[in-house]
Amino acid sequence: MGNLRLVLFAWMVSFGVHCGQPAFAADKVQALIGVRNMDEAQAPFIVAKYLGYFSREGLDVDLLTVGGSNEIAIQVASGNANLGAASPSQAVIGMQENSAAPLDVRYFYDYSYRNIWSMSVPADSNIRSIADLRGKKIGIPSLGSGGVTYGKAYVRSAGLDPDRDVTFIPIGVGSQAVSAVRQKIVDAIAFWDVANVRFGLSGLALRNLDVGENLDALPDLSLLAKNDVIKNNPQMLIGFARAVSKAIDFTNANPVAAVMITWKVYPESRPGELGAQQALAQGLKILEVRSPGWRSAKTNGKNGLFVEEDWKNLSSFLLAGGQIARPVPTSRMYTNDLIDEINNYDRDAIIRQAKEFDLGSVR
Repeated sequence: MGNLRLVLFAWMVSFGVHCGQPAFAADKVQALIGVRNMDEAQAPFIVAKYLGYFSREGLDVDLLTVGGSNEIAIQVASGNANLGAASPSQAVIGMQENSAAPLDVRYFYDYSYRNIWSMSVPADSNIRSIADLRGKKIGIPSLGSGGVTYGKAYVRSAGLDPDRDVTFIPIGVGSQAVSAVRQKIVDAIAFWDVANVRFGLSGLALRNLDVGENLDALPDLSLLAKNDVIKNNPQMLIGFARAVSKAIDFTNANPVAAVMITWKVYPESRPGELGAQQALAQGLKILEVRSPGWRSAKTNGKNGLFVEEDWKNLSSFLLAGGQIARPVPTSRMYTNDLIDEINNYDRDAIIRQAKEFDLGSVR
């Protein structure tokens, strides 16, 4: 964490922003994204910047990658960045009023309506349900990953004791994880959606186990800011989220363009070991598994609207896991006050733009 803070401090200095001072005084915006490397899964943020959606809102946005949602919540709460895209579990834990120093942040746009973590087994496994995992070994990326948090919740929901009935084993990522599954070092894995896509494309056939709708619909990556920023500078947040909302519409209407824009802006995200068609197929598959989470039938077409039932389930999820001492009120976790204005744009025009986009411009 200390190293990440030093890196972030260097970024702030290079942008002429002093840590501890409000970063939103000018139109320059630092947005923290909770990944180590940008790829197709973050396409809406990349599309919003490339197509000028941010600049049309009067914002000059820098997308800064930070490898952890907990770090993002801390940095945003400290005033070292304007806003962040972070998974809510750690942030909500920090929001508890009985904490020694509650995080003064709140979510203002629900970016992902589905939990990206799953429990899966080899396609030919005789394990058919979470309950069948009794006495089994479950592979996770690391002991500090979301695979532990969500994996334990999935096991608990099936009536098993996650500390006694199963064993969690860190197996890393990439080829190391694939080998652990193929060599039967583990019987199942708790990994995020994009990792599973890449496992499948490497030849490792997996089958997801049913974790139940309540756990599957837990909110994930969403946009948060300090409470005083939400109160005193809502137009900056509205502009940022509206640009992202437009980019979601664009990406859903033309995923091929979104993949190619991602590669244009971040050339390192294009898998160099694959041919053109294979690389595109992988990028589209990543969007295929990630994009359904960007919308919910419960919002009646309003991008980013928080669904109270889902966030109550998140609080219950954290309570059951012993991560919070009492339920956190939904009003403490998020606000829907900005959503109507965020959605105030011509969605049909964005979809037309996507369908008419010249792919040759990003080849």
